[in-house]
Amino acid sequence: MTLLYVFPHPDDESFGPAPAIARQVREGHDVALLTLTKGGATKVRHDLGLSVEEMGARREQETQCAADALGADLTVLDFPDGGLQDLDPRDLEHVIERKIEAVRPDVVVTYDYHGNSVHPDHVVTHAVVKRAYEAACDEMAGRSPRRLAFFTLVQGEVADNPAGLRGSPRERVGAVVTFADEDRQTAEAALACYETYAAVVEAHQPLRQVEDGVAFVLFQEEHDEPLGSLTDDLHDEG
Repeated sequence: MTLLYVFPHPDDESFGPAPAIARQVREGHDVALLTLTKGGATKVRHDLGLSVEEMGARREQETQCAADALGADLTVLDFPDGGLQDLDPRDLEHVIERKIEAVRPDVVVTYDYHGNSVHPDHVVTHAVVKRAYEAACDEMAGRSPRRLAFFTLVQGEVADNPAGLRGSPRERVGAVVTFADEDRQTAEAALACYETYAAVVEAHQPLRQVEDGVAFVLFQEEHDEPLGSLTDDLHDEG
């Protein structure tokens, strides 16, 4: 099956979802990654003495390294980092919908409504991906994605939370993707690509937040128990 992850920034795919992505690729699924910005406006650039453009170029290279480590097909766009809330959301929705049409994923993945953090780009991305998913379902009869999943942390279970991370209530979680040691090692290799963020990775240890599995909310789905993967209960239509 095919999964499409849509996130606003380089490293979003590695700060949590990476072990699930590694498992999905290992199991033979195709994974595409759409990153909406180059992430150049990060405050980390000041420590490195880089302009927004220079930092964006560095982070684009790093996210390509991470995608290669994970085995995902990457597309990086150049919407303004930190400025998604100021755009016409229809412009973002149109681009995401076109990507869905091109990739034809079975599953689309993005952040839950709170974005796991206070960053407005995360919150905007949740909203525009949901709209694009619904539009694709309306327009792509017989070829539309069959599941929308929101990567999340679990409320009240965030370990050592200096960044003020947010989560979703445990009862909203519809899938928990556990992973093997080799998937964690792949995720660590992806994280290691972010040399400009090495201090951030060291300080926050993002993979600690998903040690018991990567949690996802499943849009408009209810299950008695969380599914074990994002492709469970989806029959391959060939």
